[in-house]
Amino acid sequence: MYRFFEDREFKGNTNLKEETIHHLKNVIRIEDGEVFQVVFSDGIFSFAFYDDKLKKIGEVEESNESRVRLSLFFGVLKNNKSEDVLRHATEIGVSDFYPVLMDRTISDISKKKDKKKERYQKIVESAAKQSKRDIIPIVHDIIKTDDILKFKGDLVLCYEDEDKTQLGEIIHELGDNIGLIIGPEGGISERELEILKDAKKVGLGRRILRAETAAITASFYIIHGKECE
Repeated sequence: MYRFFEDREFKGNTNLKEETIHHLKNVIRIEDGEVFQVVFSDGIFSFAFYDDKLKKIGEVEESNESRVRLSLFFGVLKNNKSEDVLRHATEIGVSDFYPVLMDRTISDISKKKDKKKERYQKIVESAAKQSKRDIIPIVHDIIKTDDILKFKGDLVLCYEDEDKTQLGEIIHELGDNIGLIIGPEGGISERELEILKDAKKVGLGRRILRAETAAITASFYIIHGKECE
């Protein structure tokens, strides 16, 4: 079933965004009577077209959101790898994203931050629709490593050279507000390790994962693990 988002309250107003109407009629070519869902700020409702007229079917009571709020701090990656992280982590259930320009970040996007953020947010919105999220996760402004310390919650740092503590060993110690830190392709520098010394430093197993793989894998592990407690 298709799902769309409106950034307003419903209040009986069935006039959906032109973009949504275009997508329904010209892209997916929704059939007469085929039900789809729209997320408003005051609820989620089911609709269908009957003789080209939009009719509300009912309200959706079930939630697809996790009780776990996971914020993903990820080192900006080269090419389209950051976009892959955003897309798949949204599907997994990540609540919001903080792209981080770290010491070993290869891709220099400092001169196009605004365009990148806009692009990132569109990718997240598309993934939220596809995965039937109840919210569109927020992509925050691009930050630096020092800014991560402003986060209020449990910080978890995935580090490729950590061989004493694995992620699975600390899941039970974490609350429901978690910040996950993943470095860029070149890893995390000694300076950044010192800045993040109070974060829980964990490994992800014996094999070395690519940065984008680590971000997606660790996000799923944390959300699924906390939901199964």
